[in-house]
Amino acid sequence: MKKIIGIFLGLTFIVFAGCSKKSAISYDYAAEESAPMYADSVAAPRIAMSKKMMAASNSVERNFSGNANGSGATVETGVERKLIRNGDISIEVSDLEKTQAAIENWVKEFGGYISGSNNGEKSASYTVRIPSEKFDSAMDAVGSLGTLKNKNISTQDVSDQFYDLQSRLETKKVLRDKLNGYLRQANSMQDILKVESELNSVQSDIESMEGRLKRLTSQIDFSTISVFVSLPYKSVQGGGFELPNLGDGFRHFVSNIISYFGGFVAVIFYVIICGIPLVAVLAFLFWLLFGKIGLLVKLYNKLKK
Repeated sequence: MKKIIGIFLGLTFIVFAGCSKKSAISYDYAAEESAPMYADSVAAPRIAMSKKMMAASNSVERNFSGNANGSGATVETGVERKLIRNGDISIEVSDLEKTQAAIENWVKEFGGYISGSNNGEKSASYTVRIPSEKFDSAMDAVGSLGTLKNKNISTQDVSDQFYDLQSRLETKKVLRDKLNGYLRQANSMQDILKVESELNSVQSDIESMEGRLKRLTSQIDFSTISVFVSLPYKSVQGGGFELPNLGDGFRHFVSNIISYFGGFVAVIFYVIICGIPLVAVLAFLFWLLFGKIGLLVKLYNKLKK
């Protein structure tokens, strides 16, 4: 009897376990069958699209964080360093017009261009952009156009800034491509607007970074040289300075005297024109308030009583 009961219980357990397994399989199958129906609903595409956008953004950020040239990273050994080199040079020349022509030829010889100039009676200044690889040779050549008075060279290492900006730009472009893919897959207007909003923000960042990278590249590829040229002090042969031209000196002296007295007369004139009416007004007010009429005096006496 005990054996029969044991066999019965064993068969019952086996049947129960088989039914449970079948039920679980049926449940999974039902869930799997119902997934496409849920995907076609209103909420499912939005949730899926948001998850895709978040996953893409996180993936791109992880790639950027793992990049060796990411923000705060140091440029690896062997990578080309990006340098901005600037030069200032002052020379003394005997003829400004000839020197200007010589500087124009010097600029053409080294493949550069003049970005700005300022010419005076006794001096001139030029701002020149020269290809960076020819910077040293150009500095030596321009110094030979006259007597060198001053020469200064500065170098700024912008490697970290350059590669960081370049890497961030590439990362933004990858994210833009992913968003364009999601935009093609969007099924609802809300998804389209959401992706387009994110896409416009990324595109704006890309354009800003491209502009900054372009300006930085221009400063790296073309060095700036500021050239100042001036005429020497006029000196007579054998040393010493020339005496000033007496005719010009006398004319300047007379002009200064006339200007001084002219200004003095103008001051007197303004005093007469503006001062007399002012004095008259003040005198009238004094007469009205404190003089024979004495309004303030009368008011004070009434208050005193």
